[in-house]
Amino acid sequence: MPQRGWRRWVHAVTRINFGLSPDEKYELDLRTRIGRKPRGSYQIAIFGLKGGAGKTTTTVTLGTTLTHVRGDRILVLDADPGAGNLAERSGRSSPSTIADLLADPRLSHYNDVRAHTSVNAANLEILPTAEYTSAQRGLSGEDLRSAVDTVSKFYNLVLADCGAGLFDPVTLGVLDTASAIVILTNVSIDSARQAAIALDWLRKHGYQDLASRACVAINHVAVGETNVSEQQLVRDFEQQLQPGRVVVLPWDRHIAAGTEIHLDQLGPVYRRRVLELAAALSDDFERAGRR
Repeated sequence: MPQRGWRRWVHAVTRINFGLSPDEKYELDLRTRIGRKPRGSYQIAIFGLKGGAGKTTTTVTLGTTLTHVRGDRILVLDADPGAGNLAERSGRSSPSTIADLLADPRLSHYNDVRAHTSVNAANLEILPTAEYTSAQRGLSGEDLRSAVDTVSKFYNLVLADCGAGLFDPVTLGVLDTASAIVILTNVSIDSARQAAIALDWLRKHGYQDLASRACVAINHVAVGETNVSEQQLVRDFEQQLQPGRVVVLPWDRHIAAGTEIHLDQLGPVYRRRVLELAAALSDDFERAGRR
């Protein structure tokens, strides 16, 4: 049954069903792809190697979209050793951190882990790192690996909101556990160059499989003109990636507000692009992950 447009209006008035519109069929296909079952627990790493690319907001929006469509257990880990703003963008209902989880000797059931996580309105779960003021020590690569080993027993999908670097121990720990990666760039020349360098580095340092299936999200973080051609940027990345793996995220008023993210407050184009990103990642769910 049509849900929008003139087809919905005609059906409401006359009960004549003209079927789904092409746009509704396209969205239904995206949602069907997102609903695929992963083989075991599937880890998705989200990188933004240049500050201000919108990495955390994209991670939360992607995770919330996956949770909303799939309805299963999905967790976002804060893998930013610089103590990012994941908790602020996703809503925080528990004071626990990754360090608290790792210090808990009783983690044999889902509810044991759930006691440490926060959850947003779409039931996406979040586990942040400790803030600078309360952290006794920084997050390490081994901490990250241990956390993933623990939570992967209970969550179908685990997203990692990574820091702004490829070479710190935490990021390398993420790469060692990742099944897929998303690289964020804004539309500046410098940010795009960093994203291209990251793809090249992955190919040359033993992560060829991850690089071959990577997604790139080109994110508009401000209103106005940019200093690089968006169309050329898309073409450049499309030459390096599989079809459908480059997504352009428009500027969005709700994202720009800097508050907790709610899907129903996002613009329709932004929501659709995140659906496309989620569907592209889901196409690989039936593959065995890197782990």
